[in-house]
Amino acid sequence: MAQYRLDSSTTTGDNSMSMTVPTFSLDSGLIFERDTTLFGNAATQTLEPRLFYVYTPYRDQSKIPIFDTAPASFGFTQIFSENRYVGSDRVSDANQLTAALISRYLEASGAERLRLAIGQRFYFRDQRVLLEGTTADSTSNSSRSDLLLAAAGRLSKTIGIDTALQYSESERKFYSANFTLQWQPAPKHVLNAEYRYLRDNQLDQINISAQWPLQDRWYGVGRVSYSLPESRVVEGLAGFEYDAGCWIFRLVSRRLATSTQEANTSFFAQLQLNGLSRVGSSPMQVLRGSIPGYQPLRPDGTTAN
Repeated sequence: MAQYRLDSSTTTGDNSMSMTVPTFSLDSGLIFERDTTLFGNAATQTLEPRLFYVYTPYRDQSKIPIFDTAPASFGFTQIFSENRYVGSDRVSDANQLTAALISRYLEASGAERLRLAIGQRFYFRDQRVLLEGTTADSTSNSSRSDLLLAAAGRLSKTIGIDTALQYSESERKFYSANFTLQWQPAPKHVLNAEYRYLRDNQLDQINISAQWPLQDRWYGVGRVSYSLPESRVVEGLAGFEYDAGCWIFRLVSRRLATSTQEANTSFFAQLQLNGLSRVGSSPMQVLRGSIPGYQPLRPDGTTAN
């Protein structure tokens, strides 16, 4: 249920409007287990089939303005949701079933070592609630969505993988692909290598990022994103952190390409006085977003032990 009261009237002459859209969903699944081995170690393998059904009747929402709604990114999270939009201005009509199969390998401690998944959504009716410039489902044919495949886990105590694929059966092409390999031999030691492909956005790039000790108290951070079609670096990040015990200093530079000839460069310099305050522009959000597995020099990122 949503109610709108606008400061100025819309093209229909209304400044007050509402919508009510009922939704029914049913989520079901089973879990089977068996004893097995993985990489020579005892493990428990699960087999987890899952069915998720959604029915939402069509309601005309064309008079409702759009403030903060957009299509959700298609993936395993989205195919198990009732609404294919994020935001409250549109509720998609649906008569669909999602089928997925997940297999996990668990160590004796219960820790998940490896996860494999495959899933697909099946449509029993064409979708009618659309955003301007979109079709019923740009990632599907008339009766089913693209096929999703994923694999994630740790090959060893220091090496992890994360893979996700989206395959169009109607076009017999990959819509998106993501392969990530992470080496993390110790705390604050991480090296990532990633390949990303997204057909609609013409994204085809390789990302390398790292956080690594340079010498006592000094740590280096960096990231390079290289676009294969453009044959150029589209993002570069480099910097260092110094931990003096009672204070930490960070200096980071980031360069983002905005067009073939232009780029934006930003600098972050921060002095963190442990237990007191921080001075300067913080690069923490940039570091966490650019370097998977990045760890602050202090457990909470602000204070020393």
